[in-house]
Amino acid sequence: MLSGKQVRQCLLAPILLGLGCSSTKPIEGVVRPSPGEPLLESLPGPMPGFGSFDSFSDALMAACPLILSKPNAIAGRVEAQDFQLRWRTASEYCGWLYYTPAHKYELSMLTDQSRADDLNRRKSCVLPSLVDDQRYPPSNLKYVFALHNHPYEATLSDSDIRAIVSKGLTHGFEVETKAGKVRLAIIAFFSRSNDFGNPTCDGFFQYIPITGQLLKWTRTRDEWRCEQTGTVRWLNEVDYRVENKTAPCRSAPEGAP
Repeated sequence: MLSGKQVRQCLLAPILLGLGCSSTKPIEGVVRPSPGEPLLESLPGPMPGFGSFDSFSDALMAACPLILSKPNAIAGRVEAQDFQLRWRTASEYCGWLYYTPAHKYELSMLTDQSRADDLNRRKSCVLPSLVDDQRYPPSNLKYVFALHNHPYEATLSDSDIRAIVSKGLTHGFEVETKAGKVRLAIIAFFSRSNDFGNPTCDGFFQYIPITGQLLKWTRTRDEWRCEQTGTVRWLNEVDYRVENKTAPCRSAPEGAP
């Protein structure tokens, strides 16, 4: 049952989804735990209709618009009049890009399961550690990129950085593929569009734990540009510092479109 506050929100802002009046509606390609159940520990795979890809870059370019098109996945431009409301009601969706024994890159189903932060500002997606693809034994899947959206053009968070390191300790920080080694990374897609029904894929932030690189990819028309924005230096098992650095990428690292 909705609270009085949630009812008022639904009446005052019917254009927005995810205020509580529609958060339980099923979303195509998205799985979530039932009310009262614990967070999911695995995601089904592959994503229906997504297809399989010979290269991770092609798979990334297909995953970006798919994830950004989900309800409330983008909040629009920061300077927009309604940005704060859209940001507070935004949702993050996350999933795995993984490599199969058939030498293909595939996308798992997505989830929007989350833990609300202490200030109840917005939801952050909690990515399960495993993919359940019934075609293959679990040990034969290789985990490549942890994907999610950011509601606006915001850098990777502390929880993003720590989460992918934790996944790396579980799955390893690089995988062997038919084309060579690929390094585990976390990726956050963003859109600069205010067309919420048809958002553009304008770029993504990336952290590669094995190299420590923080990268930002941006697209103008059909051209992609890579910029290194910093390096993560781990001081011990729990503490790190970010050394800010802005420079063009010297070579095409993992994730290159």
